[in-house]
Amino acid sequence: MKLESSLLQEKVNKGIELFKKNKFDEASKIFELLKENIETKIISLFFLGLIQTKKKNTLLAKQNFFEILKINEDHEDTNLSLGILYQEEKDFNNALIYLKKVLNINKNNFNAIYYLGLVNFNLRNLDESLDFFNKCIEANKDHFQSYLMLGHIYLRKKEFDKAVNNYKKVLDLNPQRERTKFNLSWCYFALLKFEQAFEYYEFRKEKMIPKGRYLEVINKFKSNEWNGQNLDNKTILIICEQGYGDNINFFRYLFWLNDKFKVKIIFYSHKKLKHLFKNSPFQIVSNLNSVNNIDYHQHLLSLPGIYYKESKKFQKNINYIPVNEITDSKWEKKLNEFKKPIIALSWQGDSRYSHDDMRSIPLSYYKDILNNKNFNFISLQKNFGSEQIKSNNFENFLIDLSNEIDLGENAFDDTISILKKVNYLITSDTAIAHLAGTLDVKTYLLLSFNPEWRWHIELKYKCFYPNINIIQQKNFNDWGGVFKKLKDDLEINK
Repeated sequence: MKLESSLLQEKVNKGIELFKKNKFDEASKIFELLKENIETKIISLFFLGLIQTKKKNTLLAKQNFFEILKINEDHEDTNLSLGILYQEEKDFNNALIYLKKVLNINKNNFNAIYYLGLVNFNLRNLDESLDFFNKCIEANKDHFQSYLMLGHIYLRKKEFDKAVNNYKKVLDLNPQRERTKFNLSWCYFALLKFEQAFEYYEFRKEKMIPKGRYLEVINKFKSNEWNGQNLDNKTILIICEQGYGDNINFFRYLFWLNDKFKVKIIFYSHKKLKHLFKNSPFQIVSNLNSVNNIDYHQHLLSLPGIYYKESKKFQKNINYIPVNEITDSKWEKKLNEFKKPIIALSWQGDSRYSHDDMRSIPLSYYKDILNNKNFNFISLQKNFGSEQIKSNNFENFLIDLSNEIDLGENAFDDTISILKKVNYLITSDTAIAHLAGTLDVKTYLLLSFNPEWRWHIELKYKCFYPNINIIQQKNFNDWGGVFKKLKDDLEINK
């Protein structure tokens, strides 16, 4: 027996109400029944798809959406939902198909325009992305998400003043956007406006919910944050943060504190890096069990800003890395077997990093370099990226050491000894670049068109690592030009 239309609408409304309250199981029961009725089939399938999307059951969500498209291929909301779903799965090509279809149905669909901006941004189609977000702003002058994305686009295009303007519009509309404040620091570093840069760089703390080491410190001690106060006869604990490379790079600032004050310095380190700092005049810990009292605490990456505020310069490189005679001897014997100068390679950072494509380099670009018969090439790549040696058929040109190096609890044990014996390192922006720089190893650092903020400073002031030679993309995504310059340099230095 057919239900009256008014009763059907009442049941649909009830299902939608339950959906809005996140009572998905109850809503599903209603829509499963209603999808059997021709009048409510499409709306029921649509909400069943949305429920499965909310529950992260993307396969079931797609099945419901595809069933709708069999009935009505021009169903606007279904095409939009599929486009968004594919975008979230990082299947950007399929996302484009469905989002463009939405605009064919309704050229003014705001969400389709916005998500097309996101998809093109993720595909690094920056100019197309720019057009879509500008259309969003035309439709809604207060859409801070679009200003945010415009800031990201101009940041990547190295149009830093435009990036600043858009990020500031975001903060006008939504002052609590800590990530936006942090991105402003990147722009100001690139513009070499260091006072503003370091001021905004401190907002990286606000974008992080207190956790891990910092949470331990503030829970255990009643210490003050250090921002330049006199430390004579005090104890300060410096907290490591971010990646291995950041800690290797900025550990040098602890020596400044030690020279300036009569102070006890404790460095709360990553456990796997602790051995790098053992010969320094500081107490190095990887937990707080042995620490009973401190007067001050500060994050490691806040020290450069405090130092710059006082001195208007950056701390020079200090090679603090200890000698491991046993490991050095082992690798000296192995590497002495090579008859040609040795070049070590590292090309891939952590692929889980959201912008890894902006710093890591596919190994395929090294083909012409590896054909240079004047050198022996060895790989320092571990885990991420080492599989590319085989996939590119480079086994006869590049010696893979991934199964021999750094197998213990300490990071870079073997890598350090190897770096001290090679003629050159060629690397992307990874922790190994900072390790080699600290060790004063001759290094070619290959950088994207708009690299991480510290390299803008290095390119201008050469203040971090004297032995690093930076080769940077002159145009967006142009690794070809970088490798042509590298090839020419190696021919000169053979």
